[in-house]
Amino acid sequence: MVSIKNISAFVAVAQSQSFADASHRMHLSQPALSSAVKKLEEQLGGRLFSRSTRRVKLTPEGAAFLPVARRLIADLENAIFDVKQLFNLEQGLLSIAAMPSFAEGKLPSLLSSFGYAQPGIGVRVIDEVMENVIQSVIEQRVEIGFSFAPEDNDLVDFTPLFTDEFVLIMNEAHTLNQVENLRINDLSGHAFVAMNRGSSTRNWIEHTFEQQDLKVKVAAEASQFSTIGNLVASGLGVSIVPSMCIEQMRAKGCVAKQVDGLNIVKSVGYITSKEAALSAIASAFISTLSL
Repeated sequence: MVSIKNISAFVAVAQSQSFADASHRMHLSQPALSSAVKKLEEQLGGRLFSRSTRRVKLTPEGAAFLPVARRLIADLENAIFDVKQLFNLEQGLLSIAAMPSFAEGKLPSLLSSFGYAQPGIGVRVIDEVMENVIQSVIEQRVEIGFSFAPEDNDLVDFTPLFTDEFVLIMNEAHTLNQVENLRINDLSGHAFVAMNRGSSTRNWIEHTFEQQDLKVKVAAEASQFSTIGNLVASGLGVSIVPSMCIEQMRAKGCVAKQVDGLNIVKSVGYITSKEAALSAIASAFISTLSL
């Protein structure tokens, strides 16, 4: 294997046209420098210099190899510089997946605080449903995912940040908006706007209703809380969403209320892959997280 040390020795001699000058520049003894050049010549299969008592001159093969050797050294120096910048957080890319409700609500302030301190770091955010956030982390398309706590997943680590209590949303004209102290039984018989079947949120809500022996009258389904909010605001029905969606829902014209007996409280936090080490950028961002 040709070493970069031997290539550097060759370039230094070629530039100085003197083993004495080159050894001084590289802080090597002349025997060590001569040995490095000789080793390189043996590895390449021929002489790179023609030597005389007064000067050192490149052979045709040495002259052909010189620009290649310079480029190899420059590429290595650039690569080392780039990696140092990554470790020093001077450049790089932070890749994140987040549930839309988290991406719209809490994530911007977290990224803003981090970005002020690390202006050379780019950020890529994928907002997708909980199940896709987890899959993006598992497949290492992103380093960090913000999600509810995964259920029965041994491929990721979850660190909780806060708990979220789900609430009922409706439009202002809905009859349930006139009820002061809502109980879960009050929801029976009302049209419901639900998350798509198979989603964790849908399963949590249906399980809660089944425990109370209540029937869900699904009027519409959607895959995003934003769409659910629009449907509820239009009067299509009521729905149940995480508390972190409340401001988003109010902006759409919905009213949010707590419901006695609903009792859907879930941990929200970040997930990372158990199979991949975090970059310096991702680790630095995680160290800033506080809600």
